[in-house]
Amino acid sequence: MDSKIKFVLVIGILFFSLIPNSYQHGIGSETLPPVPLGNKQVALEVSSSNELNPENPNKEFSFSLFDTSNTITIRDVTYHIKAQKGNTFLFEDTFESKNGIFIMDLVETDSQEIVIEKEKQGSFFDTLIGAEKDVIVLKGAVFKTGGLYSFDVKITTAESFSNVLNPPIEYKVGISVPDRTFYKVNDPNFGTKEISVITYYDEIEDFQYDPATKAITFSMPFQWNTDNINQTSVVHEEITFSKTFGDLLVSEYDAFVNDVKVAKRVVTIDGFSEIQRIVHIVLTKNDLLEIFQAKKDNSEYMHFKLVPAKGAPLSTVTGNGQYRITLDSEPKEIKSGSEIKFIFDITDVFLKNRPVAVSYDLMLIHKENVVFSTSGISTDSKEKRNEAIVDIPEGVSGPVTVQFLNLGGNKLGNVGIPVVVDRIQVDEISIPDWVKNNAGWWSEGTIQDSDFLSGIEFMIKEGIIVVPPTQNQLGGDHGIPDWVKNNAGWWSEGLISDKEFASAIQFLIERGIVLV
Repeated sequence: MDSKIKFVLVIGILFFSLIPNSYQHGIGSETLPPVPLGNKQVALEVSSSNELNPENPNKEFSFSLFDTSNTITIRDVTYHIKAQKGNTFLFEDTFESKNGIFIMDLVETDSQEIVIEKEKQGSFFDTLIGAEKDVIVLKGAVFKTGGLYSFDVKITTAESFSNVLNPPIEYKVGISVPDRTFYKVNDPNFGTKEISVITYYDEIEDFQYDPATKAITFSMPFQWNTDNINQTSVVHEEITFSKTFGDLLVSEYDAFVNDVKVAKRVVTIDGFSEIQRIVHIVLTKNDLLEIFQAKKDNSEYMHFKLVPAKGAPLSTVTGNGQYRITLDSEPKEIKSGSEIKFIFDITDVFLKNRPVAVSYDLMLIHKENVVFSTSGISTDSKEKRNEAIVDIPEGVSGPVTVQFLNLGGNKLGNVGIPVVVDRIQVDEISIPDWVKNNAGWWSEGTIQDSDFLSGIEFMIKEGIIVVPPTQNQLGGDHGIPDWVKNNAGWWSEGLISDKEFASAIQFLIERGIVLV
């Protein structure tokens, strides 16, 4: 038998139409390239139970060798498998399967040690007819998350345990288990928000949100070489956030990978949920090759950056999925006690976003109070946009919702777009002078660490102290470095600026010492 070594990287992905070959992308059952076995052509099928559902707590891989002419599973197969997750070695062992199917179950535990158990699954009837399945159960904390699993598969017998294949059939297989992570971010205008990322390749790290640029960044291990890229069909990242996060509700984003700006088609927006928006970053093999040729660093990581496109208007879709609203304002900065012109388009999603003439009700809502309302019929002209002149009352500040209701007379034709009145600029640091007294007392040891930290937490929550939003890392080190206390003393004496002291507070938040 002339057997071959094949390498296929199987990547989970939602966009079926983007995938060139049925055996390269990790959806459902994946068929690896066929090889000869005597007078037959056989192929290895590898499947994952989590290919499209990262919330599924049951992680399972199955391997089966089958005849490509009739899809009948080859019996009496011996698998020698070496497995690892990322850089973590899992096991290397040999397994005999009478029915040709080998299953690997991954069980989440709190133990850092990986425990391996062998068992057989099937009913009494399965046992009688030889249809029970050989299963290896792996238990450990490493299986609480998804990520990239690599398997060296060597098939040493097939059709009969006495039929030893020389040379054996060998495959190198990479399968991605989707992994979802959640991050709390603090925005000076919209407050605490949650952003989640589902990765269909490998686990991500170093997630950050920059309130100044509205950029979302994170990194992921990736081998930047032509061999790996040629064996990778698709890399897919999925970013989800609430539609109440107004600054991110834009019509267009720019995406960068290792500081290389990628094509617009790489980023797609799913805005049809009433409560959240999903942004997909989908990189094909050609995209990866272009990035590899253009990138300037030698990092073995993929560094992602997603940022609202400059000048992009706010945009979202009504609850019934029919109408898209695009919203601008003049001037861009909305101030209380001033006149503002809202400029908007109403287009029909089913008519390829063509402007349509439909009735609408428009309200401006601040803290559940309607501060402005009007009704009208939108224009169906591509040249002319809709306008609403609004007097923003004195005392109205912070997030305000521009609410569109009853579009086209449909009670489900509703949507709200959050905007900000009297926007807090990120570089503004607002700390009352009397807080300096507390900082001075703390630096002198007059008040305890816990009293000072409790006071800082309370003042941030109440808006008495405003600092640039910072990701809170729960479970961090609760010891306060001496330099922070020194900074507090210097600040109380006017030796350093408010901004420098705010940086120390940010550090305490990042370390999980101050919880907000």
